[in-house]
Amino acid sequence: MQLFSSNDKKKSSNSNANQEYVEGRISGFKVAIVSTRESIVDSIKSILYLYNVLSIEEISLKIDDINENPRWGEFDVFIIDINNNQNAEEISAIVNRYIPIKASTILVGNNDSISFADILSKKGIHFLLENNQFERIPELLYSRSTSAESLSKRVGSVVTFLGCKGGIGTSSLIVHILKKISQSTQYPILYIQGASTSRNADFLLEKPIDKGGSVTDIDEMLKVKIEQDDEIGKYDYLDTSSFNISILDQNIGLYSCYKNLENIINLSNIIIFVVNRDPYSIKVAKNALDEINRIGQKNKLILNKRFLVCVNDNQPYDKKSSLQDADIEEYLGRQIDFTRKYIANGEKFKKSYTNNEISEISAAVIGVVKNSKNNNPRSIFGLLSKKNAKS
Repeated sequence: MQLFSSNDKKKSSNSNANQEYVEGRISGFKVAIVSTRESIVDSIKSILYLYNVLSIEEISLKIDDINENPRWGEFDVFIIDINNNQNAEEISAIVNRYIPIKASTILVGNNDSISFADILSKKGIHFLLENNQFERIPELLYSRSTSAESLSKRVGSVVTFLGCKGGIGTSSLIVHILKKISQSTQYPILYIQGASTSRNADFLLEKPIDKGGSVTDIDEMLKVKIEQDDEIGKYDYLDTSSFNISILDQNIGLYSCYKNLENIINLSNIIIFVVNRDPYSIKVAKNALDEINRIGQKNKLILNKRFLVCVNDNQPYDKKSSLQDADIEEYLGRQIDFTRKYIANGEKFKKSYTNNEISEISAAVIGVVKNSKNNNPRSIFGLLSKKNAKS
């Protein structure tokens, strides 16, 4: 007499049928395995071979050494070994800087922190514990095959420029940054000129732009949208899965924008406050930083954001009577990250996207950190807390 044999055969039959079905959906994917550890590469390949995924390329690089490469567009999936890297924001910035947004991204490493995996998951980046969770790779590839148009579910980076006063040149600064970035990357970028701004992107880009809220193609990679009055603070219209980087331009000096500060911060990966020497713009920045400090006490995820300050000298100033950098830093309770000097000549100003000042800010926007004075995201809260304790 046979015990349970028919059930066992049925389970085995169902399992084989399921594997064959999944195999049929994912076997055509082209996969890049990025790792310098041979044991990791071999383990991943053995899983992929079981499902007849044979189009595999090994790329012997550490995640910090990944650069943009035209060939990356050939791959459907990137499986990247991050080893013991624990900085989720830095990792996601590298992924969005160099890996096409349409490619699914699976990270493997030995960080067993739930919050680490959760941060990455919210960005549409999968994380698997090395060796323990590799059997989930086919499942993740299958989920890609069943999604609309078989695209990645990854979320691109959102960089927000908060002009702290109208008329201080925030939008023109952003346009110069966009021009600089377009020289160094071939990935899709969305520029949203917010409803709180002058909405003059057509003048700045010297291109006709739809004022009704539709996305306008400036060129193959750059798209522009003019935010409508009823959209401010409601970012469900923002499809970050189609763009490696989305740049949001808002005037925090207006209450219509300021009241949505928490929503804007939660949406963004990097927030850049743009001020000039006008005391009012410095005061607005200080109020916003204080508010972020308050929000950060109850929402610790805010600590993973990068907050930067740029002094944009959009007009000449008297060095004897105007606020100096040291004055601004003392009032804000933190250092200035970038300063853009005033350029009087109109033609030179148009071409200034090639200068070092714009290059430095552009590097920060695309996630390249170069010895930032305020590199630690927690420093903003530490400095503000110390300053509040003294007063």
